[in-house]
Amino acid sequence: MTSGADTKTSIRSSEVKLQEEKRRLVLLQESLTRSNVLTSGMVSTLDNFERKLESLDELVTPVYEATNELGFLLNNVDRSLSLVDSILHFYEICSELQTTVSSGPGGNLAEYLLELDRLQDAVKYFKSTTSVSERERVVQLFGLGRQRLVEETDKLILRYANPLSPKELIELCEMSETNRNNIHTMQEVDMGNLRMIIQWFISHGFRQGLIDSYATKRGMMIRRSLQLLAEHLGKQAIRRGSTNVIMQSPNMLQSSLSAADATKRSGKIFGDMGRRFMRPSGSSTLPRGGSSPASTSLSVIEDNAMFDSSDDRDTNNYKLLLDAFIILLQRDRDLLNYVFPTDLQALVFTKLIELPLVHMHEEAQRLCESIERLPQKLDSGKLAIYGIFSILRWFFQSRATFSKFYQESDVTRQQQFTTLSATFEHSAVTCLRAILEEVNSDASPLSQGGNVHPLTSHVLAFMEGLLIYQVTATIIASLFVQQEQRTSSGGLSGAEKGLYDLGAYFARLVRSLYGNLSKKVDGHTAPRLVRSLYGNLSKKVDGHTARTDTTIRSIFLLNNINYLLKRLEKSPLLALIQRCEPDFKSKYEADFQNTLNEYTKCYSSVIIPIHQMLEYDNNNRLSDAKLRDRDRETLKESFSLVNTAIDTIRQQSEQYIVSDADLRNRLRNEGKNIIVELYKNYYNKFAHKDFTKNREKYIRYEPRQLEIAIGKLFEHHS
Repeated sequence: MTSGADTKTSIRSSEVKLQEEKRRLVLLQESLTRSNVLTSGMVSTLDNFERKLESLDELVTPVYEATNELGFLLNNVDRSLSLVDSILHFYEICSELQTTVSSGPGGNLAEYLLELDRLQDAVKYFKSTTSVSERERVVQLFGLGRQRLVEETDKLILRYANPLSPKELIELCEMSETNRNNIHTMQEVDMGNLRMIIQWFISHGFRQGLIDSYATKRGMMIRRSLQLLAEHLGKQAIRRGSTNVIMQSPNMLQSSLSAADATKRSGKIFGDMGRRFMRPSGSSTLPRGGSSPASTSLSVIEDNAMFDSSDDRDTNNYKLLLDAFIILLQRDRDLLNYVFPTDLQALVFTKLIELPLVHMHEEAQRLCESIERLPQKLDSGKLAIYGIFSILRWFFQSRATFSKFYQESDVTRQQQFTTLSATFEHSAVTCLRAILEEVNSDASPLSQGGNVHPLTSHVLAFMEGLLIYQVTATIIASLFVQQEQRTSSGGLSGAEKGLYDLGAYFARLVRSLYGNLSKKVDGHTAPRLVRSLYGNLSKKVDGHTARTDTTIRSIFLLNNINYLLKRLEKSPLLALIQRCEPDFKSKYEADFQNTLNEYTKCYSSVIIPIHQMLEYDNNNRLSDAKLRDRDRETLKESFSLVNTAIDTIRQQSEQYIVSDADLRNRLRNEGKNIIVELYKNYYNKFAHKDFTKNREKYIRYEPRQLEIAIGKLFEHHS
């Protein structure tokens, strides 16, 4: 029952849904019919609108095309009229601008440049036409305008191209950098005009002629300023004198030092300015050796004062020229940076400095040649040589200043200034070589009394003075070694190699000193061992007996070796030399001892008769009582020989000069050690014997008296 009811209910529900769907289908069919009717009406309307648009297009298109054609024709007419106007303007421009261009820029440079641009357009036009006459007129007028512009440029440059007077240039060197532009500097308006003209020329392809003109005129101004300054300094310069006599008396020495002081004072102003661009480290006075005796007429020359390069007026003047040169270049470089574009600045500056560089190079050549011709470089000429090293130090310390004139990429152009420094480098090497030759060829006589020879003093003074410029001297010494083709640096490089080479030069200079002095010794019977190393110092011995020769030779050697060692020990020279010759000092000390041994042989005239008398006594057994006649005569002769020998030694010592107190004491002590004890035995053994009634004649020296006499040797000149 229940199952049947459910089935009926399901059937009824399905029928209801079927009826509903049928109803909906009828509604859809009605909507479709209405839509078809509307679509047909819309299509009909659109077809009608399309037909009307086609009709309108057929009417409008011809009108539009006609309008475009008329617009194109009108544009052609306007362009043709403009072209005709411009062409007519090109034909009329010569007449229009003749007066303006001919008269030059005047005070309205910007408008003048615009007029020249118009002329250049006309030139370009006529170059493409066959109108020869008009082309020539326009080209000629444009050339005239360009010439007027060049003249205006020259006028602006020359307005500030008058050379500075020496007074103005010296004042410029003394001014601070911020105030240097107050003298003969270009006004801002003129700089602006010059810059505008230069830019116009460069943009129109005329840069080379302008560069040459600008650089030449400004370069001539700098050169002439430097020439006037050089002439001014030359008129004030003290002519460099030279002496032909090396050995001087104390009075002459005092006069020489006074003259040097006067020169130094007169050159102080230039020295101060010469140091403005470089700040060298302060130099201390180097120690000196013992002073020479003031009582001798021919004495060793002591350099009690160390002079800087400012003592040499010529080299100091050149440093002032260098300062002025740099200042003038700085001023012109600032102007050049303003008026020229960056890509042309290096080119213009390189051209600008050519003429001043030629002048500075000529001055450098003249200065170096005059110094190289000096006859006595170790003595009167050493200040000039120091001046060369001072100038080189200026160059080495001014490299940073030179590099600022150029861009970092202008490595090649930066070498322009090296031509100047190379001149002085070559001259410095030449002078170092000449110093060696001067020492080798020195032919001056032996200093009086065997004192320290002036040549020794001059050599040491020169080396000590050169240490003031040690950094520069090391560079030059390396160049010297390189030119001499001496391989002595032991694999060192840089500063160490320079110090090694400088020490090698100094060692060679000392060897040359003693090598030269040994030539005179070779002509005498000097001890072989002494001649082997320092025989040079004996070359000065002439006109003595063999024994006197030996003594004076020994005194001479001892004085010079002692002076050398002491002075080297008190200065940095010894450490510098020992870089290349570690046994330098020991060799000289050994030779000093050998020479001292040779000197003590002067007591042989006392020792020999004493030994002979002692030997006679050993053979004959002299009695303390009555003596034989032969014994008495032998004793008389022995005491006479001893007395004579002692007298001779004392007399000779009065002629010898031993300035150094330590050396005097050592020589006296050596004499005492050799003779006093021996003489005491001799005296005690024979003085009491009855061999003479005139004892004062034969027994003149008691042991104590002899010791005192030896202690007073060399006292006459001490």
